[in-house]
Amino acid sequence: MVFCYTGYMKPYIPALALLFIASPACAQASFDNLKPFGLWLSEFEQEARAQGISQATLDDALSDTVPDDSVIELDRKQPESVLTLQEYLAKIVSPTRIENGKAMLAENRDLLEEIGKAYGVQPKFIVALWGIETSYGENTGNYEIIDALATLAYDGRRADFFRGELIKALRIVQQEHIAPGALQGSWAGAMGQCQFMPSSFLKYAVDYDHDGKHDIWDDKADIFASIANYLHSEGWDEHSDAQEDSENYNVLLKWNRSRYFATAVGALADSIGK
Repeated sequence: MVFCYTGYMKPYIPALALLFIASPACAQASFDNLKPFGLWLSEFEQEARAQGISQATLDDALSDTVPDDSVIELDRKQPESVLTLQEYLAKIVSPTRIENGKAMLAENRDLLEEIGKAYGVQPKFIVALWGIETSYGENTGNYEIIDALATLAYDGRRADFFRGELIKALRIVQQEHIAPGALQGSWAGAMGQCQFMPSSFLKYAVDYDHDGKHDIWDDKADIFASIANYLHSEGWDEHSDAQEDSENYNVLLKWNRSRYFATAVGALADSIGK
């Protein structure tokens, strides 16, 4: 089996990003939208207010927002790579990631087993997704989420999608889960140690320790529970693994449409859970 990626699967996939070779012809940091950004932003703020975002939140989150050319350059790059499944797994399910996963499973065993029991998800899969998405929290992205989403919403190529995600990101700020300046992640808006887009955050993120915040950035209890809640909500079977074409495999495909990604999660879970 050969993996050829030439289209859009998920805005930010750290595990895959390491493997892509971008085509220079596609690197073009120019905007499709000819409207001045200030005018666009004013119109967006009007829409956001109509959807319940307060002026105070808008002032706090958008006062210094400007388009980020580097985000557009990354969005324009079309990754091109041809790998066999075995080559992909060798890079993603590496000995280092397996050993670190075993250590993380042992270190957090009590919490993982408690959350796993509460949501009906085996701890090894929680750890595997955590490990593949952000190397167990080490690589969460350092882009300002509000700026990145505003840039992509302004650009116009996928404006409706990113406009909606930007409003949802503002709602997260308004609900005081995190301050605007601390809201960081990938260039395309994926956030925290489980790399949720704002829409996924609002749907699946969990305040497991009941501190009033859904903290997928720094709180392991919330991170693990949010991953487990996503899997449970999408139909995870705690009595099954994730063999190809199983229900659990299909749930992983909802998380990320790459079959290689789903296979890698299953392989890493099996390796660290033995």
